[in-house]
Amino acid sequence: MRNLRYILFALLLWPLSGCKNDQANDVPSFPVSLDLNIGGEYVHFVPDNGFQTLTFTKKRYEIDYIGYAGVLVWIDMEGEYRAADLCCPHCLLREAPVEIDGLFAVCPTCGEHFDLSYGAAIPQKGITRQTLRRFSTYYSPYTRILHVSN
Repeated sequence: MRNLRYILFALLLWPLSGCKNDQANDVPSFPVSLDLNIGGEYVHFVPDNGFQTLTFTKKRYEIDYIGYAGVLVWIDMEGEYRAADLCCPHCLLREAPVEIDGLFAVCPTCGEHFDLSYGAAIPQKGITRQTLRRFSTYYSPYTRILHVSN
């Protein structure tokens, strides 16, 4: 009977212990919601074409939400869609988003390089320990829509 109580207690608490997509990050959390039409508007933004990036610093449509400094969407070296905020977690400057330089997102203010090759946007120079604030991506092969959200 006592074990049953522990099991029931654990089952009740389990939904409260859910994982978040983002690690602790100083970049302010602003809403993100983008639907990218891979079957039409972004027809070349597919994993078969290798590493690629898209950046959004302004809304395309009224229903778009683009985070704090904008949204970076990329296809990593494993062919996975990834997304993150364009704000450097060290500088926190909304008006100075990171810029893309090859496989790196580079902060124009502090010079930190974030490695995009395997999806985590990991800092490389040691200025910050935080990754870029990451967002969820979901690609539907049926609709060919890539949804980015937080």
